[in-house]
Amino acid sequence: MTSARRMVGSLAVAAALVAGTTVLATAQASAQTQRADWDGNIYLYYSASSNSSWSKYAGWVNDFAGHTFAAGGEGHGLRVKNNVNRAWNNDANFAARIYYNENQNASGNAPYDDFYPGESRQLNSGVRNNNASMSWWRVG
Repeated sequence: MTSARRMVGSLAVAAALVAGTTVLATAQASAQTQRADWDGNIYLYYSASSNSSWSKYAGWVNDFAGHTFAAGGEGHGLRVKNNVNRAWNNDANFAARIYYNENQNASGNAPYDDFYPGESRQLNSGVRNNNASMSWWRVG
């Protein structure tokens, strides 16, 4: 009888552990798939490092001259113009375009890079660390 009770007790403990692990794994997967709330900004980062300083923008910028990276971290206080390595578009409805030239000028062969809603990555080689202005346009 004592062996049977031990067996039942062991099975109950094992079942509880499995159930707890399943709940924890499900909660972690759910947390990973949740998006941050859309805040209507594009975040421009000084570097690819996780300790990079950033500045955020919700409107058009004709010239990044005079703008500096506001958040603490690598690059804090440095100029945004010609120093953006990567970006994250946290606007649900608008794409952001980063331009090589001031005043949203993409004439001739002037490069630019588009960031669609939710997109986060390094700028393309044409504008990485060669950015001067930006604009927005509605998608979809």
